[in-house]
Amino acid sequence: MFKRILLLASLLFFYFLASVLIHEAGHAFSGAVLGLGTPIINIWPGIELFPNIGATVSTTAWPESSVAYVSFIPETPRFVIEFPEFAQSLKLIPELKVVTKSTFQEDAFLPVVGLMGSGTTYLTSFFCTLYLYFTKPNGAYRALAACGTFLFYDILCYTVFPVFFGMPHLIFIGGIHPEPIICLVNIGFSHEIAIALVLGICAAQIMALCYLSRKEGLFKTKTHLTHMSLRAVNEKR
Repeated sequence: MFKRILLLASLLFFYFLASVLIHEAGHAFSGAVLGLGTPIINIWPGIELFPNIGATVSTTAWPESSVAYVSFIPETPRFVIEFPEFAQSLKLIPELKVVTKSTFQEDAFLPVVGLMGSGTTYLTSFFCTLYLYFTKPNGAYRALAACGTFLFYDILCYTVFPVFFGMPHLIFIGGIHPEPIICLVNIGFSHEIAIALVLGICAAQIMALCYLSRKEGLFKTKTHLTHMSLRAVNEKR
Protein backbone atom coordinates (compact mmCIF):
# COMPACT_ATOMS: atom_id res chain seq x y z
CA MET A 1 0.00 0.00 0.00
CA PHE A 2 2.79 2.41 0.93
CA LYS A 3 4.64 1.64 -2.31
CA ARG A 4 1.54 2.42 -4.34
CA ILE A 5 1.05 5.73 -2.57
CA LEU A 6 4.71 6.61 -3.09
CA LEU A 7 4.50 5.65 -6.76
CA LEU A 8 1.33 7.71 -7.26
CA ALA A 9 2.89 10.72 -5.50
CA SER A 10 6.00 10.44 -7.69
CA LEU A 11 3.92 10.23 -10.86
CA LEU A 12 1.84 13.24 -9.85
CA PHE A 13 4.99 15.24 -9.10
CA PHE A 14 6.55 14.51 -12.50
CA TYR A 15 3.21 15.19 -14.19
CA PHE A 16 2.99 18.57 -12.47
CA LEU A 17 6.61 19.34 -13.37
CA ALA A 18 5.93 18.48 -17.01
CA SER A 19 2.88 20.75 -17.07
CA VAL A 20 4.91 23.62 -15.61
CA LEU A 21 7.62 23.16 -18.24
CA ILE A 22 5.04 23.09 -21.06
CA HIS A 23 3.42 26.23 -19.64
CA GLU A 24 6.69 28.15 -19.45
CA ALA A 25 7.85 26.83 -22.82
CA GLY A 26 4.68 28.32 -24.31
CA HIS A 27 5.60 31.75 -22.93
CA ALA A 28 9.22 31.41 -24.04
CA PHE A 29 8.57 30.19 -27.58
CA SER A 30 5.84 32.72 -28.36
CA GLY A 31 7.92 35.57 -26.91
CA ALA A 32 10.94 34.58 -28.97
CA VAL A 33 8.84 34.31 -32.16
CA LEU A 34 7.19 37.69 -31.55
CA GLY A 35 10.52 39.41 -30.99
CA LEU A 36 10.63 40.01 -27.24
CA GLY A 37 14.18 38.70 -27.09
CA THR A 38 15.98 35.65 -25.75
CA PRO A 39 13.86 33.82 -23.16
CA ILE A 40 15.15 32.73 -19.77
CA ILE A 41 13.11 30.01 -18.05
CA ASN A 42 13.44 29.98 -14.27
CA ILE A 43 11.93 27.49 -11.84
CA TRP A 44 11.66 27.60 -8.06
CA PRO A 45 13.79 27.88 -5.94
CA GLY A 46 15.91 29.97 -8.32
CA ILE A 47 17.15 27.57 -10.98
CA GLU A 48 17.62 28.57 -14.59
CA LEU A 49 16.50 25.82 -16.97
CA PHE A 50 16.97 27.61 -20.29
CA PRO A 51 19.16 28.62 -22.06
CA ASN A 52 21.57 27.38 -19.38
CA ILE A 53 21.09 25.11 -16.39
CA GLY A 54 22.20 26.42 -13.02
CA ALA A 55 21.56 29.26 -10.59
CA THR A 56 19.32 31.91 -12.10
CA VAL A 57 21.04 35.00 -13.48
CA SER A 58 17.83 36.90 -14.12
CA THR A 59 17.65 40.34 -12.53
CA THR A 60 13.85 40.13 -12.42
CA ALA A 61 12.46 39.84 -8.89
CA TRP A 62 10.95 36.42 -8.23
CA PRO A 63 7.16 36.66 -8.56
CA GLU A 64 5.46 35.99 -5.24
CA SER A 65 4.22 32.38 -4.82
CA SER A 66 5.09 31.52 -8.43
CA VAL A 67 6.51 28.10 -9.27
CA ALA A 68 8.29 29.30 -12.41
CA TYR A 69 8.49 32.31 -14.69
CA VAL A 70 10.00 33.48 -17.97
CA SER A 71 11.93 36.69 -18.56
CA PHE A 72 13.35 38.01 -21.82
CA ILE A 73 16.67 39.58 -22.72
CA PRO A 74 16.01 42.12 -25.49
CA GLU A 75 18.01 41.66 -28.63
CA THR A 76 21.20 43.74 -28.84
CA PRO A 77 20.54 46.93 -30.81
CA ARG A 78 22.17 47.02 -34.22
CA PHE A 79 24.78 49.69 -34.78
CA VAL A 80 25.00 50.99 -38.33
CA ILE A 81 27.07 53.67 -39.97
CA GLU A 82 25.12 56.14 -42.05
CA PHE A 83 26.58 58.75 -44.39
CA PRO A 84 24.77 62.07 -44.84
CA GLU A 85 22.62 62.06 -47.93
CA PHE A 86 23.77 65.52 -48.98
CA ALA A 87 27.44 66.27 -48.47
CA GLN A 88 28.97 69.72 -48.87
CA SER A 89 32.40 68.34 -49.67
CA LEU A 90 34.11 65.13 -50.64
CA LYS A 91 34.95 64.54 -46.99
CA LEU A 92 31.94 62.65 -45.62
CA ILE A 93 31.39 62.49 -41.88
CA PRO A 94 29.75 59.21 -40.92
CA GLU A 95 27.13 59.21 -38.17
CA LEU A 96 26.60 56.36 -35.70
CA LYS A 97 22.97 55.38 -35.39
CA VAL A 98 21.36 52.84 -33.05
CA VAL A 99 18.56 50.85 -34.66
CA THR A 100 16.08 49.23 -32.29
CA LYS A 101 12.68 47.62 -32.61
CA SER A 102 9.50 49.46 -31.82
CA THR A 103 8.70 49.09 -28.14
CA PHE A 104 5.05 49.81 -28.92
CA GLN A 105 4.89 46.74 -31.15
CA GLU A 106 6.55 44.59 -28.48
CA ASP A 107 4.10 45.80 -25.83
CA ALA A 108 1.22 44.91 -28.13
CA PHE A 109 2.42 41.30 -28.21
CA LEU A 110 2.74 40.95 -24.42
CA PRO A 111 -0.89 39.77 -23.84
CA VAL A 112 -0.45 37.10 -26.51
CA VAL A 113 2.78 35.89 -24.93
CA GLY A 114 1.12 35.88 -21.51
CA LEU A 115 -1.84 33.88 -22.81
CA MET A 116 0.35 31.28 -24.48
CA GLY A 117 1.39 29.79 -21.12
CA SER A 118 -1.95 28.29 -20.13
CA GLY A 119 -2.92 28.37 -23.80
CA THR A 120 -0.13 25.93 -24.66
CA THR A 121 -1.15 23.46 -21.96
CA TYR A 122 -4.74 23.64 -23.19
CA LEU A 123 -3.72 23.11 -26.82
CA THR A 124 -1.61 20.13 -25.74
CA SER A 125 -4.64 18.74 -23.95
CA PHE A 126 -6.82 19.34 -27.01
CA PHE A 127 -4.44 17.69 -29.49
CA CYS A 128 -3.93 14.69 -27.19
CA THR A 129 -7.71 14.25 -27.16
CA LEU A 130 -7.85 14.35 -30.96
CA TYR A 131 -4.96 11.87 -31.10
CA LEU A 132 -6.86 9.41 -28.89
CA TYR A 133 -10.07 9.80 -30.87
CA PHE A 134 -8.69 9.46 -34.39
CA THR A 135 -5.70 7.12 -34.02
CA LYS A 136 -6.83 4.95 -31.06
CA PRO A 137 -3.29 4.14 -29.86
CA ASN A 138 -2.46 1.42 -27.37
CA GLY A 139 0.07 0.76 -24.67
CA ALA A 140 2.48 3.48 -23.60
CA TYR A 141 1.35 5.86 -26.37
CA ARG A 142 -2.22 5.69 -25.13
CA ALA A 143 -1.15 6.23 -21.51
CA LEU A 144 0.94 9.28 -22.41
CA ALA A 145 -1.80 10.76 -24.57
CA ALA A 146 -4.39 10.13 -21.85
CA CYS A 147 -2.22 11.97 -19.32
CA GLY A 148 -1.83 14.82 -21.78
CA THR A 149 -5.60 15.23 -22.11
CA PHE A 150 -5.82 16.49 -18.53
CA LEU A 151 -3.34 19.33 -18.98
CA PHE A 152 -6.24 21.75 -19.41
CA TYR A 153 -6.34 21.80 -15.59
CA ASP A 154 -3.76 24.59 -15.84
CA ILE A 155 -5.96 27.17 -17.57
CA LEU A 156 -8.99 26.04 -15.54
CA CYS A 157 -7.25 26.44 -12.18
CA TYR A 158 -5.62 29.69 -13.32
CA THR A 159 -9.13 31.03 -13.82
CA VAL A 160 -11.32 29.47 -11.13
CA PHE A 161 -9.23 29.87 -7.98
CA PRO A 162 -7.92 33.45 -8.51
CA VAL A 163 -11.20 34.80 -9.94
CA PHE A 164 -13.80 33.17 -7.70
CA PHE A 165 -11.84 32.48 -4.51
CA GLY A 166 -8.95 34.96 -4.56
CA MET A 167 -6.48 32.07 -4.13
CA PRO A 168 -3.31 31.02 -5.97
CA HIS A 169 -4.12 28.92 -8.99
CA LEU A 170 -2.81 25.81 -7.23
CA ILE A 171 -4.51 26.76 -3.94
CA PHE A 172 -1.30 26.92 -1.89
CA ILE A 173 1.25 27.86 -4.54
CA GLY A 174 1.25 29.40 -7.99
CA GLY A 175 0.28 32.71 -9.52
CA ILE A 176 -2.23 34.77 -7.60
CA HIS A 177 -3.51 36.63 -10.67
CA PRO A 178 -5.81 35.04 -13.30
CA GLU A 179 -3.19 35.19 -16.04
CA PRO A 180 -5.35 33.96 -18.97
CA ILE A 181 -8.22 36.28 -18.04
CA ILE A 182 -5.97 39.33 -17.71
CA CYS A 183 -4.36 38.59 -21.08
CA LEU A 184 -7.71 38.06 -22.82
CA VAL A 185 -8.98 41.36 -21.41
CA ASN A 186 -5.82 43.12 -22.65
CA ILE A 187 -6.38 41.60 -26.09
CA GLY A 188 -9.86 43.11 -26.21
CA PHE A 189 -12.36 40.76 -24.57
CA SER A 190 -14.58 41.91 -21.73
CA HIS A 191 -13.92 40.40 -18.30
CA GLU A 192 -17.16 38.39 -18.34
CA ILE A 193 -16.66 37.06 -21.87
CA ALA A 194 -13.06 36.08 -21.07
CA ILE A 195 -14.19 34.02 -18.06
CA ALA A 196 -17.05 32.46 -20.02
CA LEU A 197 -14.69 31.58 -22.88
CA VAL A 198 -12.19 29.80 -20.63
CA LEU A 199 -14.87 27.94 -18.70
CA GLY A 200 -16.58 27.01 -21.97
CA ILE A 201 -13.53 25.43 -23.61
CA CYS A 202 -12.72 23.58 -20.38
CA ALA A 203 -16.29 22.26 -20.17
CA ALA A 204 -16.01 21.08 -23.78
CA GLN A 205 -12.76 19.28 -22.94
CA ILE A 206 -14.36 17.57 -19.94
CA MET A 207 -17.27 16.40 -22.10
CA ALA A 208 -14.85 15.03 -24.70
CA LEU A 209 -12.96 13.10 -22.03
CA CYS A 210 -16.19 11.67 -20.63
CA TYR A 211 -17.14 10.51 -24.12
CA LEU A 212 -13.76 8.84 -24.71
CA SER A 213 -13.85 7.23 -21.27
CA ARG A 214 -17.29 5.72 -21.85
CA LYS A 215 -16.47 4.57 -25.36
CA GLU A 216 -13.10 2.88 -24.86
CA GLY A 217 -11.59 3.97 -21.59
CA LEU A 218 -8.72 6.42 -21.44
CA PHE A 219 -5.99 4.14 -20.13
CA LYS A 220 -7.12 0.75 -21.52
CA THR A 221 -4.58 -1.05 -23.66
CA LYS A 222 -5.33 -3.36 -26.57
CA THR A 223 -4.56 -6.44 -24.50
CA HIS A 224 -6.91 -5.32 -21.76
CA LEU A 225 -9.67 -4.63 -24.28
CA THR A 226 -9.19 -8.12 -25.76
CA HIS A 227 -9.58 -9.72 -22.34
CA MET A 228 -12.73 -7.68 -21.77
CA SER A 229 -14.17 -8.87 -25.09
CA LEU A 230 -13.38 -12.51 -24.33
CA ARG A 231 -14.91 -12.15 -20.91
CA ALA A 232 -18.09 -10.73 -22.43
CA VAL A 233 -18.29 -13.67 -24.88
CA ASN A 234 -17.82 -16.20 -22.09
CA GLU A 235 -20.55 -14.55 -20.02
CA LYS A 236 -22.97 -14.82 -22.94
CA ARG A 237 -22.25 -18.52 -23.19
